[in-house]
Amino acid sequence: MKPYIYSILFLLGINFSFSQTTEVLLKKSYKVDENTVLNLDLDNVAIVFEESFDDKIHFDYEMTFIRYPKRKKEDLLDGVNVKTFKKGNFINLDVKNSMYVGMSKSPLLSMDSLKVAMTNYMKYHKKKSNLYKTKDSLINEIKYSLGGELNSYLFSNRGKYANDAFIKKQKDIDKSFIIKVPKYIAIKIKALHSNLTFNYDVKKTITANTFRGKLKFKKLLSKDNKFQLIYGFFQVLEIQGGNYRFKGVHPSKIGSVSNTKIDSETSTVRIGEVGKNVDLVDFSSKLYLYNFSDNFTKFNFAGDYSKLNLYKVKESNYAMNVFGLKTTLNMNNTKTTFGTSNEKEFSKILEKKPKANSSETIEIKLKNGILNIN
Repeated sequence: MKPYIYSILFLLGINFSFSQTTEVLLKKSYKVDENTVLNLDLDNVAIVFEESFDDKIHFDYEMTFIRYPKRKKEDLLDGVNVKTFKKGNFINLDVKNSMYVGMSKSPLLSMDSLKVAMTNYMKYHKKKSNLYKTKDSLINEIKYSLGGELNSYLFSNRGKYANDAFIKKQKDIDKSFIIKVPKYIAIKIKALHSNLTFNYDVKKTITANTFRGKLKFKKLLSKDNKFQLIYGFFQVLEIQGGNYRFKGVHPSKIGSVSNTKIDSETSTVRIGEVGKNVDLVDFSSKLYLYNFSDNFTKFNFAGDYSKLNLYKVKESNYAMNVFGLKTTLNMNNTKTTFGTSNEKEFSKILEKKPKANSSETIEIKLKNGILNIN
């Protein structure tokens, strides 16, 4: 069933050469309480979540079309399918948009400019990807990110490549979908090809299953959070609990993490600071652990075909035990490979004792992998 759409037309300029039309696709509110669950079933949509302060959930979805011919605008709106309803304690939102409707916004660059920007991005990314980061520097990357690493680079540097004459001729769509949610509301997410940004600290439980999703959070504070993300990217300033599974997630950026279990596969995981009670299991990912908190207690890592990068290890006070099987260790500009193809048992390949009495320990078990001590 198609949503009822309200239209507002703005005609600018004496010769009416430029038109801007705003279509209101959904505007609705529901009264809620602490037993309410927001249930999201999403396909091809970008949503920004903000905190609500009046014990209501507010949905506000609209699109503004710039220089869009009427027929093309109508064709695109035919691909919008959004509805919301209440059933028991559940507030349900179903969005099933066409892929074209859900496409992420990109900077308006000509093809020649885009080629130059892409080339420069690859040089920039190669140079910066393995460098040490402080916790605060990674957090700042997350705060000011406008999407994936490539999209963020293009937006932040678009002034270098923009062509005003080209931009003035292009059709554009400004899509705005804002949901205001009280902090005490639990959220369940099932999403395909969707971009979800949370601009408030989420205290209640989130359960998320996404495919090619783009998720960005401030703080995730519930110990009962469960995330299963397949492809796409994931960014969060702080995690204080829960279980997170990443498969093909590039990148996964976490400012700080504690009391959490992470299971990653064929992903890129960057963590600004590892805190208390963190377990990480991996298969064939690139992992960058930049810092450990002063009282992180014990960190457990088990990896197969993983490339694990640790930083500032030699200056630290904590203990570290590394067990390897067919594993390469890069440390002090020396490359050493442990274990032959015939061996089946792990052996201790590195032991670091604390400089003073400390219960802080890193335990690493790595098979067929590479450990870089930076």
